[in-house]
Amino acid sequence: MTRVSLKDIDRVTRGCLVSIGVPDSSIDIILDTIHYANRRGISTHGVGRLPLYVKKIKAGHFEADAPIETVTDFGAMAILDGNNGFGQIVAYKAMKTAISKAKEFGVSVVGVRNSNNFGTAGYYGNMATEAGMAAIIFANAAPAIAPTGGTKPIFGTNPMCYAFPGSEAQNPVILDMATTVVARGKIRLAAKNGEKIPLTWAVDADGNPTDDPKEALKGTLCPIAGHKGYGISAFIDLFAGLLTGSASTGGVKPLSDMTENSGNGHLFVVIDVSRFMTNDELAEKMSVFYKAVKYCGEEDRVLLPGERGFIQMKKNVDSVEIPDKQLQEINALAESLGVDVRLKEM
Repeated sequence: MTRVSLKDIDRVTRGCLVSIGVPDSSIDIILDTIHYANRRGISTHGVGRLPLYVKKIKAGHFEADAPIETVTDFGAMAILDGNNGFGQIVAYKAMKTAISKAKEFGVSVVGVRNSNNFGTAGYYGNMATEAGMAAIIFANAAPAIAPTGGTKPIFGTNPMCYAFPGSEAQNPVILDMATTVVARGKIRLAAKNGEKIPLTWAVDADGNPTDDPKEALKGTLCPIAGHKGYGISAFIDLFAGLLTGSASTGGVKPLSDMTENSGNGHLFVVIDVSRFMTNDELAEKMSVFYKAVKYCGEEDRVLLPGERGFIQMKKNVDSVEIPDKQLQEINALAESLGVDVRLKEM
């Protein structure tokens, strides 16, 4: 791992994205999502994906500046079409729309179709909590899980996020997780680094547990809790894919597929907590909740969902650690695009 400054990440990322036609307004949002992921130590979902974005745009299956279309806008509900642009941009607009509608109606549901990978789901959950809202977020992904009893991957790692606001004294509670034992990005990173993976992460194409990440990517990732994880992944595909009118049931293509559009779908459900209780009541109840959870074991041993990430963010204010392989790939990308800045070890 190499520690690099966020300013260098910003300069290199902006330079690369500008060179392929991404507008400044979009880059600002993309950079914010990158900061969130890398500062929380989620290197698989941050700046490391920049080479894939650029490669897919140059391959003609990812739009650098896609118009976002409102397909449906009815009361507390809406559907947005990302037109194969950055998932971060349409997801950001979707969450902003969902927050606005929840303020008006108390609750909202906003779907997104024809999107791409949107980074970390927790970023959008955090947006909701900063507005005093609770949120449920689903996103479907390329096939990674075979239904229990099957051998062909149909459902994705399909991330989900549950977010609940805290108070001035307490962080929000944010659960951001895939429905597989690990995100596919960790297996891809292990493959790039020539590292082995735990046998509990995936099986090969013949259904045998494997510690070879390359064989794992040819086979199936292991769902959390066996058939329960498969069931959760299936329902996320129904809500984020089928319901929104996006690709589903094995139809989503990975970001690494340079031959077709990805077709990801997302769903954002937002609840205005102030319709249930005042801010003072929320702070009091959350204080009780925090203490009950934190003090059920040894001091500092119990962490709330998302707490580890907030601890990391406090440490990674101006710089973050990224894998050496990512640094090499990003600098090679910058050179190939004629960008004159590089990521440097601090």
